Amino acid sequence: MFDAPVETTISVPHSREAEEAVIGSVLIAPDLFPVLGLTAGQFYIQRLGMIWDAYARLEQRHMPIDFLTVAEELNDMGRLEEIGGPAYLTALLNQVPTTLHAEGYAEIIKAHAIRRTLLSAANEIARMAFDTSLDANDLLAQSDSALRKVGQSAEQKISTSHEIAGEIYDEMLERGKQLASGKPLVFDSIATGLMDVDRLLDGGLQPERLYIVAGRPGQGKTSWMISTTRHQVVKLGKRVAIFSLEMSKKQLMRRFLAQDAEINASKLTNGVLGPEDWEPFIKAVGRMGNSRLYLDDSPSLTPTSLRAKCHQLERTYGLDLVVVDYLQLMGAGGGMRFQNREQEVAYCSRELKLLARELRVPVLAAAQLSRAAEVRADHEPQLSDLRESGAIENDADAVTFIWRPDQSVNISRFKVGKNRDGQTGIADLLFNAPLTRFESVTSRQVDLNQ
Repeated sequence: MFDAPVETTISVPHSREAEEAVIGSVLIAPDLFPVLGLTAGQFYIQRLGMIWDAYARLEQRHMPIDFLTVAEELNDMGRLEEIGGPAYLTALLNQVPTTLHAEGYAEIIKAHAIRRTLLSAANEIARMAFDTSLDANDLLAQSDSALRKVGQSAEQKISTSHEIAGEIYDEMLERGKQLASGKPLVFDSIATGLMDVDRLLDGGLQPERLYIVAGRPGQGKTSWMISTTRHQVVKLGKRVAIFSLEMSKKQLMRRFLAQDAEINASKLTNGVLGPEDWEPFIKAVGRMGNSRLYLDDSPSLTPTSLRAKCHQLERTYGLDLVVVDYLQLMGAGGGMRFQNREQEVAYCSRELKLLARELRVPVLAAAQLSRAAEVRADHEPQLSDLRESGAIENDADAVTFIWRPDQSVNISRFKVGKNRDGQTGIADLLFNAPLTRFESVTSRQVDLNQ
């Protein structure tokens, strides 16, 4: 069902000539249909959208597109008389001067469709702006989301296997040339700074992927993420945004400074530094202060507000990594209704994965585990222990766990339980409790498939 043109004193953006020319061109040259990249919803004129829909249905069934098949398909759809009958199809055929400019006409149709979508988004934003019951921050987040959807709707290009295979070939060829010339290979992954963890994760955190680090309370999820983030912003110069729903910005920064200055974290918490601590503390303040680390401790973070803040950071400073601590503390936001908490967590999980794809950066999120691991003799977590939603496992590209098998020693275990494009395994890490910092140790990797 297509929307009828809206009556208005201002002409709604569209081009009858371009829409008719495209429909007629495909009747003459059916091979144009998959090339033009249009959808029925991009046509403003209702009956032309119906005809394009008929083309799509025929293409889906691998049937030829011509005058007879299109007329029959429209008849089966109950639309033939509504579009003006076979006579209208004949008229469209006869008024096409040439099919050579069909791609140009298609671009005109797409441009007008974007303008109409933008007008619709602007009307929705105006409606929300007059609704005084909406929180101002939610209004900004929803407005940003509405405008981004307009941009996403414009991305209609579908790549061929030839194009993608060619891109991969070029990448591998370039790496081979770099290796042959003695230059170090440059990868898109962001190293965690923990050698054994990076080995398990194929070099580190990869763009467009959602990583989950899960554990029970007090097992070091936040400390592990701070350890890796500090390496990334101080050692690698990366741009990292941390969204903490559990700790305040000052609490997080005290952790960063304790790790970087190698000062007992309790000294920063209590506000008492010894004479020997001041020099490394001042240097750490300088390093962290000059890093490109962005902190947000909004307690009511939602996927919509997270997305808006990340896009703002991306536009202003650029962004290499997003960290969320932790997933189950997120809420879906006002206006969203779910039958249970599991569905709400599943929604948040899926939105984090989509955010990674949108920003083309890794998203690293902590997650809480159920008590099931505590009753096992070895305390080793399993994927089934993920609390409140099995969707977390489905959405994540990699699910990792952190725990301490023996609370009397400072050896923690880091386990990759799921890795969509790589290996699984276990690495031992040293937890430096006074600094709340994780460090590499000579590790023993275990192949979980054995």
